[in-house]
Amino acid sequence: MLRRAQSFVNRFHMVVAQLPKLRGPALTQSFRMHEALLGDANRERLKAIQSAQEKVIDLNLEDASTRLQATAALEALRDTGLELFSHLDALLANQAKDEENPSTEPLLASSAISDEDTSHARSLIGPVVEKLLDLSNDAANNEAQSVDYTIRSLAAEVGLALLTLISLLQPSSSIPLALDNAALIHLVPYTDDNDPWTTTQSARLATRLLETSLSDDDDEKRDTFIIQTLLNDTLRPQFAKSSSSTRLAPSGRPLQVPHQPSGRQPGAQLDSLAQEHEKLHAASSFKWAVTSCSQAAIARHWPLFLPILLSLAEDISTAVRAKGLKILLLFLDKCPPNTILSAGVDNVIQDAVFPTLLFLPDTTPESESLQLLYPAYQVLLRVAQLDPNPKSAKRRKALDRILRDGVFTGHFHASQHVRIVEVLMIVIKDIVSCMGLFSAKYLQLKR
Repeated sequence: MLRRAQSFVNRFHMVVAQLPKLRGPALTQSFRMHEALLGDANRERLKAIQSAQEKVIDLNLEDASTRLQATAALEALRDTGLELFSHLDALLANQAKDEENPSTEPLLASSAISDEDTSHARSLIGPVVEKLLDLSNDAANNEAQSVDYTIRSLAAEVGLALLTLISLLQPSSSIPLALDNAALIHLVPYTDDNDPWTTTQSARLATRLLETSLSDDDDEKRDTFIIQTLLNDTLRPQFAKSSSSTRLAPSGRPLQVPHQPSGRQPGAQLDSLAQEHEKLHAASSFKWAVTSCSQAAIARHWPLFLPILLSLAEDISTAVRAKGLKILLLFLDKCPPNTILSAGVDNVIQDAVFPTLLFLPDTTPESESLQLLYPAYQVLLRVAQLDPNPKSAKRRKALDRILRDGVFTGHFHASQHVRIVEVLMIVIKDIVSCMGLFSAKYLQLKR
């Protein structure tokens, strides 16, 4: 673990060493020390803030926490965070000045940092996470039909840059500070740079902080965080009342005889804006869990993953469902095939995904249908291929069903929609490739 942490520090400071050397007052120029932590928009904003100040403001670390807590508007929080970033960076920059050979030696910010500075900096972790990274109130406080994440994404990038600097403020060791689980939970939703609330820089910072805080020699610490803290304690309660629970036992394992629910399903009701975005945030966290968890841990704890997978893949929201299908495909590539087949998980996944193949125009907008069809077909093809034997009756039956109940039915209902037909033709090519000679029975000769 020590070797990994030191390696992280060395790699990080190699980047820093290539940046322009400091000149002039520390607080007005110090952001150049770690400017790689901020994206272009935040660097420009920091320059504007410093240019507008008649004199350098020495932000007291002891009062910074109170100032963050007292600020409500997200844009004002971003500016306060940038000022705090400049101050923390100055502490690191002053230490860097004392290095005899900064071009060849790592820039270690440890010996010049006092215990008092470190203590005050650590006290900022909670306010930074709460005010700059917490996504929970964004949708609830927005009365529009959609959530504008422009300022949120920039504010979060500042917050993640602050946590990175705080992790380096160590008075007696060059090993970065490991953040606790309460802070790490709020970092996980920022690991996917495809999300509107995340910048490319934020995704890199969040991933790096998670790797540093959870690194050990055998991945046990990371797996424990994912299984216990993220899945069991945080995500699973959010999906406890989903419609997938009618097919799963409380343990997460498939029921031998699924209960038939009575009445209308909760998932059939449209979610509020806040609920939809809460699920999207959770889906991003879950995606990181699937991609970061070791294969051995997934094989042991797959019942914790399955309810969330099914809930996302069956969600009424197109955005959530599309994301869930892509995560389901990642899970199928990660979980050992024997585990899925022996527990009957393949049948449960097929039952959950097949209805998506009928999300076709005109009952579903064409744009939404295009988001869903191909990932749904990819999941079903991957499930069929879990059995490696191309002559297997089970595999052939699954592929036959995809053709008959999926492609042929879809073409019958949506043949006038060229883009839908294009997707179906691509899928047919993939299915025929899997079936081989067994696809010959679907050929028809015209006289």
